[in-house]
Amino acid sequence: MVVITFHSLEDRIVKNAFKEVSTPKKVDKRIPQQGIEKIEYRLLNRKPVVASVQELEHNPRSHSAKLRGVERNENEKN
Repeated sequence: MVVITFHSLEDRIVKNAFKEVSTPKKVDKRIPQQGIEKIEYRLLNRKPVVASVQELEHNPRSHSAKLRGVERNENEKN
């Protein structure tokens, strides 16, 4: 899934949602674990993709656009 945001508040929501599904949950090391938690998604890029200088010259409205993405892990697909 790929999302383009145009506002910082939108970007924060997407960033936090993607981080939540792509990182393992923190658990207390003292508690015995039943198994290894599988992560369903992985981030496509750590930093958002933003418009290049050439794109900004051609399309000045693209200065606030940020692209973020996650990908479903192959071993989790049905």
